[in-house]
Amino acid sequence: MEGESTLDLREIFAIIKKRKWIIILITLSLTIISGVLSFYVLSPIYEASVSVLIGKMPDNQQQIEYNDVMMYQKLLKTYSEIAKSRLVAENTIRELNKDITYEEFSKIVTVTPQVDTQIMMLKVKSKNPKDAMDTVNVFSENFIREAMRLYPTGNVQIIDNAAMPNRPVKPNKKLNVAIAFVLGLIISLGIVFLIEYMDNTIKTEEDVEKYLDIPIIGIIPKHKEG
Repeated sequence: MEGESTLDLREIFAIIKKRKWIIILITLSLTIISGVLSFYVLSPIYEASVSVLIGKMPDNQQQIEYNDVMMYQKLLKTYSEIAKSRLVAENTIRELNKDITYEEFSKIVTVTPQVDTQIMMLKVKSKNPKDAMDTVNVFSENFIREAMRLYPTGNVQIIDNAAMPNRPVKPNKKLNVAIAFVLGLIISLGIVFLIEYMDNTIKTEEDVEKYLDIPIIGIIPKHKEG
């Protein structure tokens, strides 16, 4: 179609080669900024978790009915709401003498029922690994206390107490740097092709034939001053 211009692979590679320093500069800058932020600026966040069993597991002396298992699985959502309640949070805050509000506490706590199981995970994030461990342990104890008060005939047990985390969960330094590199590459390529699209000057005889659709009669050679 007339007036329609397209780029073939050779032209694309030529554009990239011509403006490679823009691509290198932008990509390298974003990668370095991401690395500095991830390694030296952002505070590490640690996460400790407690797994809680809702109901009983069968042993050699006792068999649990299938209906009981299904009932406890359905109750997981109810128990998770108890864990996220203001009362459990405020009791934990008070017991640990934390100087934070219920809203702030809710942001560092995660309550996750495990699908098709009787298990619920309680997690707490903190900048201090010991604080994360202590908080989730006290939090789980307060949850069980409140759950047993509301459901005296229920059964809630801690499977594993929290251990002190030895590695932060955030920031993911390598992932951040990799994302910054890819993002820098995409942005720089977009800028390069935008510059090329906005540049409508005629530079070569091929441009004359391509954009003006007229034949070339002759070429004036470049004159080198001797």
